[in-house]
Amino acid sequence: MGPRAQEDGSLTNFGKTAPFTMGVEEEFQILDPETGNLVSRIDEVLGKAGPEHEENLQSELFQAVVETATDVCEDIGEVREQVEGLRGTLLDFTSEKGYTIAAAGTHPTARWEEQDYTQEARYEELLEEVRWPAKRELIFGQHVHVAVPRAEQAIYVSNHIRPFLPILLALSANSPFWKGKDTGLKACRVRIFDALPRTGMPRSYRSYADFLAAVETFKAVGSAEDVTKLWYDVRPRPQLGTVEMRIPDLPTEAETSIALAGLTQALVARLAQAWEDDEPPLLDHNYEVILENRWRAVRDGVDAELIQLGEDGAVEAVPMTDAWASTLDLLGDVPDELGLKREIAHLTGLVQRGKTGADRQREVHDRTGSYTEVIRDLVARTVP
Repeated sequence: MGPRAQEDGSLTNFGKTAPFTMGVEEEFQILDPETGNLVSRIDEVLGKAGPEHEENLQSELFQAVVETATDVCEDIGEVREQVEGLRGTLLDFTSEKGYTIAAAGTHPTARWEEQDYTQEARYEELLEEVRWPAKRELIFGQHVHVAVPRAEQAIYVSNHIRPFLPILLALSANSPFWKGKDTGLKACRVRIFDALPRTGMPRSYRSYADFLAAVETFKAVGSAEDVTKLWYDVRPRPQLGTVEMRIPDLPTEAETSIALAGLTQALVARLAQAWEDDEPPLLDHNYEVILENRWRAVRDGVDAELIQLGEDGAVEAVPMTDAWASTLDLLGDVPDELGLKREIAHLTGLVQRGKTGADRQREVHDRTGSYTEVIRDLVARTVP
């Protein structure tokens, strides 16, 4: 959602843009179209882009990764236009150089040991600080920013959206393979990223001041100079005035990526409304249950049975169809008010079919016995 910059939490932009505007970031694989192997060509891609896309295309740790970032979008219609447009633009740029792109949470066969790192100061510092875990972070995700009016509201949203994050992860699950092996997981990308510090499900913050104190603690000891080094599943972004969702795998199909952005917007808007109205939490799961549900989503995607806690203290595991239906009930009229009918219908169909990107990848591999065919299928379905 715009260029990267150092963030001082004491200077915020909450309320500087219209409530619930969005920005979407997608991390793509740069591939040789013949072999399906990753190629370290980010410099050529960015060089082709020109100044008009300077803020929309960005490098990442590995030279075989390119990230797209939309401008600030007023509604889901603008998100759709920009996500599809940036995918198309990126395809044009890479094809002119003889490459292509694919969208998935991991590359099915690539080995991180064989990849080139981007020669920029921030990545060199990352490798020096994090060492081996950073060196193998060959993964690809989707990040969604949603603007909220107030800092305290951002903390409330960040705290209380956590029980819904396993659902976002399950819907996006798209990383079953790693280094030529079936991991047995639907979203192994998350477990790879969890090896880094300051990742995973964040704790609940008592207030915005409590959040800033946590950031200052890390700054004081040289662990993180700003919020951007807190790589949690969800985090407030004071400089951008947003809450940023970071847990999803990158979906292969643009339609699913757009739908997940819409669901994220709806969740943030509904929770922001709850804060305004001083409602009790929409879904009051304890930290242990949130973590267990996150694991179940990593392992099983939309086949997961998620734990639900009843008001009477009852504990039960319910199928994703029930968890999804409960989520829609809690969202109420908010998706319709935001114009998300198409996006919610798409995700409902995904849940009902019980098939995410991970399932599709496994089906192709089971049918063909070939990871090359899996990659070809990913390339074909990445086209918007």
